[in-house]
Amino acid sequence: MDLNKASSAEILDRPHRAPHSATPRRKARRAMPVARTTTQDVQAGIGLAIRGRRRLIDMTLRALADACGVSFQQIHKYESGQCSISAVQLWRIASALGVPVSYFFERVTPADRS
Repeated sequence: MDLNKASSAEILDRPHRAPHSATPRRKARRAMPVARTTTQDVQAGIGLAIRGRRRLIDMTLRALADACGVSFQQIHKYESGQCSISAVQLWRIASALGVPVSYFFERVTPADRS
């Protein structure tokens, strides 16, 4: 039956087919549990790295904020892990602190890893 030419009555009258996903699927087994890194873990790790580097070079929140074009409150939110940082903003912060962007990911580890 051509659905483009069929009337609505013909479409409604045809027998219902069960979806092909009706058969249960098996769950994949993992040999070992995998440590997962959450968004909060990443934000907190990046924030710690920003704060640590800023303090290491003796830069104030306001000076970093001015260099990045945001408020010092926003930098505080980044450092405390309350806000996500865009790639562009992370690049600006890295430039202002004199480090490569990869510097901020060195401290990011899964929460359940000791």
